[in-house]
Amino acid sequence: MIIENIKIYNLRIPFSRTIKHSLYTRNVTESIIVVIQDNNGNQGMGEGTPREYVTGESLDKSLMASELISKAILKNPFETINDLTALLKDGGYSEIIDNNPAAYCAVETALLDLCAKVEKKPIYHLFGDCSSKRVLSYSGVIPSINRKQEFLKYIELVRKLKLTSLKIKVVNIESGISQLKIIREKLGNEIDIRVDANAAFTAATAMDFINRARPIHLSLIEQPVSKNDLSGLKKVSENSEIPIIADESMYTSKGPFYLIDNDICHGLNIRLSSCGGFHKAHHIYQQAKLKNMTIVLGAHVGETAILSFAGRNFAMICDDAQYLEGSFSKYVLKEDLVDTDISFGSGGMVPIPKNSGLGIEIKNSAIEKWSNLYATLFAPFLSPLGGRMV
Repeated sequence: MIIENIKIYNLRIPFSRTIKHSLYTRNVTESIIVVIQDNNGNQGMGEGTPREYVTGESLDKSLMASELISKAILKNPFETINDLTALLKDGGYSEIIDNNPAAYCAVETALLDLCAKVEKKPIYHLFGDCSSKRVLSYSGVIPSINRKQEFLKYIELVRKLKLTSLKIKVVNIESGISQLKIIREKLGNEIDIRVDANAAFTAATAMDFINRARPIHLSLIEQPVSKNDLSGLKKVSENSEIPIIADESMYTSKGPFYLIDNDICHGLNIRLSSCGGFHKAHHIYQQAKLKNMTIVLGAHVGETAILSFAGRNFAMICDDAQYLEGSFSKYVLKEDLVDTDISFGSGGMVPIPKNSGLGIEIKNSAIEKWSNLYATLFAPFLSPLGGRMV
């Protein structure tokens, strides 16, 4: 494969409403979009969503990292993605990759999309054995909402969509318990309910919340304590009847494998962007499954169709994941990057990707509408500069 050029964009699409949780308030998505083109005109697209409060990576830092990684790709011929990863690490790029997971996710996904299109198969077929599922079932997610009438509108939407599982963001004990009771009252006992605290509690208040939530029959509690409080996370996990899932705590200096190896929690929320793309996320998934941990394949609010379909492909190679999140752009974004509605429908169902690459046609015009072009990089043999042109 001969790569001719790589374009890097800074994407900003307004939200249809402000989204809140205990760590952040957001009304616009900020993503890195990478478009890689080969000498036959084939294009691969990738997306990364840097979240400084999760992984510590700023948008500016991620854009610079994506440029460095892209330059290395253009200088080093490779046959497979594994070859590329080895080349980058041997070339001294390991620290850049490890410290900038969103940037590497965007570049790697674009490469996988391109390779799969050339081979005329979905991305998940590049990974060998994969699920035999024909549809995927997604959870609903209710953000932190103060106004009762708005909260009830979300519950009514969940009811109309006939969702079978639901995650709700909580910011304190009283409002959290109150809203959970309303959900049970309105939706009954059949729907699977889990909570994401986004580090809202201490270990002590987390246990208080868990005890008070016992009659509500929660399935999971995600990130009850602060990111760096691993001892508190372990203490809550050891004393909770409800499985405890780590999200932000996967991204401390200890890393996700420390949580797995030391039984810090019962499960993980694995997000492609935060984990650094398919191969890194898949390795985390495999190690977690060896310990029989519960797996949520998560998503960042504001992901476009690129990461939504990357997530669907990833779900096909992580067949034992208990929960899927994402594919809800129409409920968040003012406009997505595709012509069709790609959000989940009744029962949270979406068909598996069948077309080559990501499985969806992304509009270049939509990227250009909502993005600023950060850099265009040409292969050295095509440009006398052999590098950045904007």
